[in-house]
Amino acid sequence: MAFFVYALCALTSLVCFGLLFRQHRRAPSRLALRSSAAFLCFAVANIILFIDLVVLPQMDLKFWRNFANLVGGLILLFALTSERERRSR
Repeated sequence: MAFFVYALCALTSLVCFGLLFRQHRRAPSRLALRSSAAFLCFAVANIILFIDLVVLPQMDLKFWRNFANLVGGLILLFALTSERERRSR
């Protein structure tokens, strides 16, 4: 059962990345581009989670999972705060 949950989480993040990137290509927007990059990082973290817990349970990839999530979170935080600052001017 965990196999399906991890796979669906990775698939959902990849779909979000694809939709946001497609939106950026249609109407270029910094927020859409940065959000798509963040969701790509989240998808990578979910893929690493799947590899860590299902494929190679003897390896500990917690550092890389957390690093990918941290990078994605920082990108999203930067995207949201810089967009807010630009609108307030």
